[in-house]
Amino acid sequence: MKTDVLTSGYVSMDHIIKIDTPAKVGFTSLVTNQSNAQIFYGGCSVNIAYALCRLGMCAKPVLRVGGDYESNGFKKFLKEGNVPLDGITELPEEATSVCYLIQDNHNDHITIFYPGAMDGKYAKPLPDELFEDTKLGVITVASRQDNEEFFEKCQKHHVPIVFGMKDDFDAFPEEFLKRLLTGSKIIFTNEVEREIIEKIYGFEDITELFDIGEVEIIVTTLGKDGSLCYIREGDIIRQEKIGICKVDHVVDATGSGDAYMAGFIYGYLKGYKAEECCRLGGTLSYFILQAEGCCTNAPTEEQLLEKAKTFE
Repeated sequence: MKTDVLTSGYVSMDHIIKIDTPAKVGFTSLVTNQSNAQIFYGGCSVNIAYALCRLGMCAKPVLRVGGDYESNGFKKFLKEGNVPLDGITELPEEATSVCYLIQDNHNDHITIFYPGAMDGKYAKPLPDELFEDTKLGVITVASRQDNEEFFEKCQKHHVPIVFGMKDDFDAFPEEFLKRLLTGSKIIFTNEVEREIIEKIYGFEDITELFDIGEVEIIVTTLGKDGSLCYIREGDIIRQEKIGICKVDHVVDATGSGDAYMAGFIYGYLKGYKAEECCRLGGTLSYFILQAEGCCTNAPTEEQLLEKAKTFE
């Protein structure tokens, strides 16, 4: 089967811990959520691949896991989601990456991460056959070594790159970041990440990227204000302002950005116009926002398309 999407990025066994007061050295904070010991499977690469597979696409995460891959339920989770496993390498002597997301009563967050098997020291050349007959390669935050290897293989096999910008200069040191920004076909940012790009290049506006790179579409998400989409059409850059798929009660915003990317990519590969892809991204985010965990409420294709009809 031809691969629709390969994804590069950290995997994460997420523990969501909600506390009743801000964390402070020397003081005890009470945990308020009973689900604090539950594992929510995630990581940008996994979130995007899982959501796309739920929509009937063949999306393979390229990642490493530890010897606890089966005992922690992650392998079962992927198989039940019809996520292909042939991009996954197991390191029996290591542990799968773990993340502790601590959220206080003011909605401020502390993130604690153990990279485990995804540590850059374990990075190795990726097999060429993974990239053959692949439609898109998605790069999210991972170790620099892993993403550089993924990027090089995408270029070698002429796989168009979708880049999810992250404010992480360990994963994306400036020189490598510039290669990604000029070598990607589609770029996603939020407002802060957009400003970082503009500052690095001395741009007045991010659309100047169209003059120096291969990018065809740039999307900036604006939270509750929707998103901006810039599309290269010959010598013209077209701008579209996209609204939101309104959510009455947000349970957990973690993973909503990955959901947006997944919905957009689904639409893009199905031949939708860029602005319609944005609406599909916003619609997929609508589902993810309503449950704890990044993949918990991922919709089917039928559910996504039906809800998209109500988009503002």
